[in-house]
Amino acid sequence: MPFGSHVPRRCATVALSFACLALAAACGSSIKSATSSGTTPSSNTGTSTTTSAPVGTGAVPSSCSAIPVSVISPYIGGVATTRSVGQPPHGVSCEFANADASKIVILNIGGGATPASFAALRAVSGQAGRTVTSISGLGSSAFSISKNGVPGGVDALTAQGQVFSVAANLPIAQDEALIEQLMKLF
Repeated sequence: MPFGSHVPRRCATVALSFACLALAAACGSSIKSATSSGTTPSSNTGTSTTTSAPVGTGAVPSSCSAIPVSVISPYIGGVATTRSVGQPPHGVSCEFANADASKIVILNIGGGATPASFAALRAVSGQAGRTVTSISGLGSSAFSISKNGVPGGVDALTAQGQVFSVAANLPIAQDEALIEQLMKLF
């Protein structure tokens, strides 16, 4: 299987995550005004749990090479290829693959998010037949994404406004563990 063959589906998920986050940040004032006026944006995605987790430096990496492959490697059996899959605002979007590209992790790390923009990301992530499920103990707010029972990734927000997003062909628990490690670094 050639490197990047999973890219269209995975990139669509990743692009959706960061496009929604950027859009939500741009629209944050309207979301914030709706919530401060006593109304809540409608969403059929359930409630999120707010807890705290280990906090890293708060600095978002500026390139994929700033993310240690030693952190990604255990999840995919070694990193053979790393490439940028776009430069989202205030962060990085990177694809890591093992030697035969049978396991791929697409990772986004960005800054400047708010609870309102993350809630908007969660709402959009729960559309088109996808299910979002709250995750306790990962950042200040986190959720997993699945479709028809197939895991699609995890998104987490830190108290410092960083968003960690993993889209991978891995179990959700491994996505969570990877994000926990990355939160300690960044």
